[in-house]
Amino acid sequence: MSRPLKTAAGLLIGVTLAAATYWLSAALDRDLSTHTELAELVYLPPTRFLRAVSLGYEQVLANVLWFRTISYFGRHYQSDRIYPWLASMCDVVTDLDPRAEHVYRFGGVILPWEADRVDDGIALLEKGVRNVPDSWQLQYMLGFSYYFFSDDLSAASRVLRTASVLPGAADFVSRLAASVDAASRGPRSAVDFLTEVQRNDTQEEMREVIRQRINELALSADLDSLEAAVRTFRDRTGRTPANLGELVSAGVLAAIPEEPFGGRYVLDPASGRVVGTSGHQPWRLGSSRVREAFLKARAPAARAAK
Repeated sequence: MSRPLKTAAGLLIGVTLAAATYWLSAALDRDLSTHTELAELVYLPPTRFLRAVSLGYEQVLANVLWFRTISYFGRHYQSDRIYPWLASMCDVVTDLDPRAEHVYRFGGVILPWEADRVDDGIALLEKGVRNVPDSWQLQYMLGFSYYFFSDDLSAASRVLRTASVLPGAADFVSRLAASVDAASRGPRSAVDFLTEVQRNDTQEEMREVIRQRINELALSADLDSLEAAVRTFRDRTGRTPANLGELVSAGVLAAIPEEPFGGRYVLDPASGRVVGTSGHQPWRLGSSRVREAFLKARAPAARAAK
C-alpha cells in the first residue's frame, strides 16, 4: 500500500474510532442517572458491538469506558451512593481489556465494601485471576473476599496459598493463608504450609516469625489431639485419667508429644483440659467471625447516617 493510501486509511480509522467513542460517551452521559430497562440497553452496549466499533482499538475504547466508570462512581458516591451499573461497567471494560488489573482491583474493593455487591465483587476478582494469573494482589484480594465475605475458608485457603508463592508477594499473604488454613483444614496443614514457605527463599527477618507461628500451630494441634485422647479414655473407662501417662499405658496414645516451646503438657483431671507449662498460647485465628464482628460494629454508624 502506498504512503498516501496508508495515511488515508489511518485517518479513516481515527475518524471512525473518534466517532464511536463520541457516540459511547454521549450515550453514557445521557443515561447516567436513568434507571429504566431501556436505558440499560443504551447505557451498556453489548461487548460484541463495542469490539466491532473499536476497529481493533479495544484497549483505547476500554480506557474511554473506564474514565466514564470512574466518573459514574464519583457522581453516585457524592449523591445517592447507589451503583446499579458499576459491576456491569467493570465487566465490559475488562472484556475489552482483559489484563486491566486496576479495574479488577477497583471493583474487587468497591463492589463489596461500598456498593454491597459481594457476589459481583468476587465474580470480578475471579475473572481477574483468570486473566492476570501472575498478580498476587488479585489472588490475595480474592482469597480475602472468600474468607471475609463468603465464609468459604477452603476456597480462601487455596487461593491465598497460590498468592503467597507468586513473585513479589508480600509477607502478610503467607500469614493470612496460614491463619485461614488453620480454621479450614486444621492446624497441621497450616504447619506444613508455613514450613514450605520457610524453606523457599523466605526473607531472613521473617524466619523467626514463621518459626514462632509454626510452634504455636503445633501447640494447637497437640492440645487438640491430647484432649481428644482424654475424651476417648473417659468414654472407655468412665473416668478422667489422673495424668497424661495413663493415656500411654492404656494404649490411647503411643507417646506424649514434646511441647514445642520447651515446656511439657499437663492434664487438669477436674476439667479434662490439657495445657502447656511454657505459658504460650495456641494460635486459633482464621474464623470469618471477624467479619460478623466488623459488621456489628459498623451497623450503629450506618443507622445513624440514615
